[in-house]
Amino acid sequence: MILLSLAPGLARAGGFEVPDQSAVAGATGGTGTARRGDPSSAWYQPAETADGRGFRGGLGLLLAFPTIGALGLEEPRESASTELAVSPPPHLHLSYSENEWSVGMYVGVSHGSSVQWPDGWWGRFEAMQTGILGIRAQPFFALRLGGERGLIEGFPDIRVSLGAHVDTVRLEQQRMLDFIDEEGRVHLLFWGAGVGGDASVYYQATPELSFGVTYKSRTWMRLNGDADFTVPDPFIGRAPDQRASAELVIPDRLVFGGGWQNDVFGVWADIGVTFWSVRDRTRVDFERDVTRDIDTPANWHDAVALRLGAAVHPIPELHGRAGVFFDQEVGPADTLAASSPDMARLGLTLGVGVDITRELGADLYYAYVAFLPRESTSLDAALARYSGELHLVGLTLRLVVDSTPAQAETGAEPPVPEAERSSDATEAPAEPAAPGDDEEEPAY
Repeated sequence: MILLSLAPGLARAGGFEVPDQSAVAGATGGTGTARRGDPSSAWYQPAETADGRGFRGGLGLLLAFPTIGALGLEEPRESASTELAVSPPPHLHLSYSENEWSVGMYVGVSHGSSVQWPDGWWGRFEAMQTGILGIRAQPFFALRLGGERGLIEGFPDIRVSLGAHVDTVRLEQQRMLDFIDEEGRVHLLFWGAGVGGDASVYYQATPELSFGVTYKSRTWMRLNGDADFTVPDPFIGRAPDQRASAELVIPDRLVFGGGWQNDVFGVWADIGVTFWSVRDRTRVDFERDVTRDIDTPANWHDAVALRLGAAVHPIPELHGRAGVFFDQEVGPADTLAASSPDMARLGLTLGVGVDITRELGADLYYAYVAFLPRESTSLDAALARYSGELHLVGLTLRLVVDSTPAQAETGAEPPVPEAERSSDATEAPAEPAAPGDDEEEPAY
């Protein structure tokens, strides 16, 4: 019976998406499904990149500082907090567009979560450390059906993309084992990989107004690894070190978005659904028959995320951003445990961007996330109340090499240097862009 408790929490890393994949989107509440012009469209909206404007690249790093507290609901009502551990998930966005098509790729940490409890804490027989790290490579191809450079003359500016993704996952858990007079430890470490598909649609309704939808399919994978036991001598025969395996499903994700942006101001909203209901059970298979396999219910449910953000550009080279978001919890209270204390999240975001040159820019953002308190009603774990907070800091460097500057498209003369304008007051101004031209400078 002691060994039955060693792994029920293994795959309960609920809500382990990493939603912020650039400092631009992160600063506007995580919105990106209807934004145009930003390199991070390679993740948020691949279809949008089919704008005929050349190369876009973005490279960044996100630093996460989480703290989670647990208060026992039974006497003696002890409390504990997780140890501070900084997680630095990176992201890379690349795309190139010419005429009506584009190709690109996202590479980064798309999923991840880590919980580290202190030595000797009261819930050590449920969890000491739980971590999941998922790296995704996501290539895509996009096509512009209508608009200024689309395949079909007179067709609305609708763009579509198809792609695939490859996920590689590392999953780890450690916990103490209770042998009445002594304590042991088990360390589980698994690796696995899987593939899935992606699709998106982007519609530039007017030069300012846009809509988008993206779908990323589930990824099923078989995880294989090792189970290492440290137990008292009388129990070595029942818990030898051995190979083990488990299943993991990274769920489907569907997001709808809308946005309005011009050269001075932008506002965006996203609503997304992640189909966590694909994870209904937790299964762990041990190689040796003397160690009983694990098969317990998880009963996760689909979760909704709401995101809203805005940006203002007081001068062309400076961008100010802000946003708010809400992410629903994914698991019921009767499976809530210290191995993965999943909670709903409410966040506020702020950011700033600077265009260093016409091609090169840098973006910085900060987010404060409150984990809304929840109480566990699990029959397999200690009754506890969980709460916490998360601080996020992100930096992204972007490079945009526009092969078709706006003035070339509208027939206007190239911009004249300020010194020449001041000495030639009789020079005629450049012609303004046509009212229906959808190829204005992107507002990041």
